[in-house]
Amino acid sequence: MINPQWLETFVTLVKTGNFTRTAEQLFMTQPGVSQHLKKLEEACACQLIIRLGKGIELTEQGNRVYEHAIQLNKHEQALLESLSFDKPFEGKCLLACSGALAQRIYPLLTDYQVKHPKLSIHLEVSPNRGILSSIQNATCDLGMVTQAPDAELFSSQSIGAEELSIILPKNSAVNESNIADKLVQLGLINHPDAMHYLKLYFSHSKIPSLEKLDPNRIYRKGYINQLSQILLPVSKGLGFTVLPTKVVESFSQASTLHIFPTKIRVAEPIYFVKTPHRTLPARYENIQALIKTELTAH
Repeated sequence: MINPQWLETFVTLVKTGNFTRTAEQLFMTQPGVSQHLKKLEEACACQLIIRLGKGIELTEQGNRVYEHAIQLNKHEQALLESLSFDKPFEGKCLLACSGALAQRIYPLLTDYQVKHPKLSIHLEVSPNRGILSSIQNATCDLGMVTQAPDAELFSSQSIGAEELSIILPKNSAVNESNIADKLVQLGLINHPDAMHYLKLYFSHSKIPSLEKLDPNRIYRKGYINQLSQILLPVSKGLGFTVLPTKVVESFSQASTLHIFPTKIRVAEPIYFVKTPHRTLPARYENIQALIKTELTAH
């Protein structure tokens, strides 16, 4: 491998055309310049310059080495520029979250991208396990999950919570005294997160009959894994379900639904996750702030 210092001395010598000026520019002695040139010629196994009095003339091999050194310098500069290129409103952002959260934040992200069109926002909808796997595989930079992951494998930050609600058909006559019996009677419209939500809701509701109710006792009246369709059978009176409250707002037939009111707000925590010790590019800062503001707003 050719010593980069020899190449730097050689390039300066070619540009100045003089050993004395080269030594002055590089804060070296003239013998030092000559020594670098000699070592470079030995490494290249050829003569690179012809001395002409106080000046020099490049050999054919010298021209090639000079062009090579110039290209190396350009590549190095380009590399350094690319490493320091971290503008807040340019570049690709790789995000992942649940379907319910995506429904809530994606409109905000698209509005943000309209304001900053040099951003490229990629949002992957996935369950917690898939999000963590994507981060480990470097196909996602920033994820949003509902359970704090292993601190040795991931860096996490609490950013807010999603309020959960039991959603029933309209005109369902329910109150805290009969809610458990009513859920068993109606049956569950099941979805991938339903059992997790139910267990969380029942254990945090402070309603004795729900705290005692085993979710596995509730008959499954149907199953759908497409978020936008989960509330459809509920609106037709086929059963109840449990989802983040915000999902109801985006349902076109929200007037056909009834959200069971509780004295205690039941919410699922949400965390930003990324690989440990990694500092995300500047373009993620405003996006994180945007999402956090949305999740902390009631």
